[in-house]
Amino acid sequence: MPRGGRHAGGADTAPNGHKASQEILQMVITSTIAGVTTVVHRLWAAPPMVRIDVWIDNIRIAGSKSDVTLWEAQVLRNADGRHATIGEERESGATQCTFLWVQFDHTHRAVSLSEKFVLSVCAMPALNSSTIAEMEVMASRFLYAAAILCTRLCDYHFFINAVRRRLSAIHRGIVLETSPANLPPAAVGLGERSRHTIEVTTVSESSSPQKRHWPPHHGRIAPWLGSSFYSRLRRR
Repeated sequence: MPRGGRHAGGADTAPNGHKASQEILQMVITSTIAGVTTVVHRLWAAPPMVRIDVWIDNIRIAGSKSDVTLWEAQVLRNADGRHATIGEERESGATQCTFLWVQFDHTHRAVSLSEKFVLSVCAMPALNSSTIAEMEVMASRFLYAAAILCTRLCDYHFFINAVRRRLSAIHRGIVLETSPANLPPAAVGLGERSRHTIEVTTVSESSSPQKRHWPPHHGRIAPWLGSSFYSRLRRR
């Protein structure tokens, strides 16, 4: 994965000092709530009569109908105890959550860029004085934000194409990651305009990030478990 892509999602640091991507942390938290035996103490683990499969946005509990029903109830209690929302219809004490630098607001049914993401963009060096590595990170974060803000990428075609050409020069061994980006002035202008677009999302009457509303039929986004929960019953 390109360096900018690796940095775009960020990483969290555990109390013991170890760093892990948010996807891995999501899996660990989901596995803990599901009671996966390799993650939690045996006192809180799922019974041997059921099998647990965990993905980032889904838990599957397999076994007899009665065993699955009992353990599903326990998983729901585990989630409620951590203010996590499971499923599209369930309510929980959590009204907001942040995952992969995106803030989900259940009250207003909206999504926005997290404050941490916006601050990271504000802290990036100006494109007219950045290295190729810094330019790549900036471009990666802009593309990430574009999906949340519904930005028309065709308006930034010249900037994206200029970044692509500079990265291609690295792959051909012509320049180094530490070399100056040397983007054309027009591309720099578009890139800085994209930065401004991200920065102004923090400005509103409530001093909270600009939000994009999702339609009424959209499933609720779970703080820990993604957007859906399935108990797939399988008789032995």
